[in-house]
Amino acid sequence: MVAGSSRIAKRAGAIVAGVLTLSAGVVFDHPAALAGNPFGGFIGGFLGGAVPYQQRYHRAAPNRNTGAPPQGAEAPSPADSSRALASLAPPATQQQQAILKSIVASQSLGAVGEWDDLEQIGKADQEAERDYTGMVEKLIEDIKRKQSAGNGAKEGDITEHAILESLDSAIREATLQKFETFLGENWSPERLRVMILERVNNEIGTLFEGTNHGAVTMNDLDLIIKKSARNVYSRLFETSELLASNRGSTLFVQRLYQTHGDLVSGEVRESAEQLLSEASSSGVASLEPLLRRDPNAFALRYRAQRIIYDCLSDNVEAITSSESGMATSAEIAKRVLDVDHDQCAKWVAAQLIGADGKVKPQEPMPLRVIWTAEGPKDDPSMYGRASDQL
Repeated sequence: MVAGSSRIAKRAGAIVAGVLTLSAGVVFDHPAALAGNPFGGFIGGFLGGAVPYQQRYHRAAPNRNTGAPPQGAEAPSPADSSRALASLAPPATQQQQAILKSIVASQSLGAVGEWDDLEQIGKADQEAERDYTGMVEKLIEDIKRKQSAGNGAKEGDITEHAILESLDSAIREATLQKFETFLGENWSPERLRVMILERVNNEIGTLFEGTNHGAVTMNDLDLIIKKSARNVYSRLFETSELLASNRGSTLFVQRLYQTHGDLVSGEVRESAEQLLSEASSSGVASLEPLLRRDPNAFALRYRAQRIIYDCLSDNVEAITSSESGMATSAEIAKRVLDVDHDQCAKWVAAQLIGADGKVKPQEPMPLRVIWTAEGPKDDPSMYGRASDQL
């Protein structure tokens, strides 16, 4: 019972000490705040000592209207203000002080919104997208670790030089260097190698499955690198044609405004996307069974859409004009489908289908290439040299 009473007394003492610590930093806005407070005398008695709290308030309280101290009172110095603010917080423990002292400000921290900080945004990610040598080193370390875990006793022949040679060979075999030649499209040799290595990292685990006890040769790794390069080619071809298709639909709307300017109504502008979607679906429908069987089916669908959009852009004046200036939305919708059936579908068939009725091999093309009835139109300004041609 005595021990319990002692614990209760200690807790009560701690609570009173906390109240005193908190109340020591309180500045009341008005004496009335304490007038109706049954604990006012209690707090004032502890705080004031020989000086009543009302008297101390009138000595330090600022003018409510101006925010300045009353006449005859001196403004607090910066040191006094700092001490008053510091008194609001409880004292830090030794453990907290040790943690605070261990914090070191990073060099990257600065004023929020500084231009130097804004210029650094995304740079680290961009560098990582080109650091294929770092990925090669990491790949070798991963292979070493997995071979050790599998108790592989065979001497390995996987080296950084061998992996780089395998990458160059795989890029040539998959004709990925074609994308390198597209000026301004960011398909750099470094990025292509990083893309291949990312897929290799995803499939490297299959080399250690089975009964080989973690023994992996450079020939095994070379097969995965070549497979990854072919997969990257397919994805880049698809992505490139998707971007070109989106660009083609944007050019149609641009040509529409260039032809009619302010006459383009909100209804026509809002329905343009739907019209283009219906036209592309209609123009590709007859070729769908053939495209579906091609390994690059998605890329060829986007190419077909791209050709249709270029065809419609080439006929935008005939599709949207009338004697009074601009045709109505219903007239434009009908003309789009008519031109799509009579011309654009033929452009697509001529580009994709050979004389034998099968899909012709297709090559990647720069985004800026425009299709016509005779085929794609490009010029040397759209191309550079691939790294293996330097």
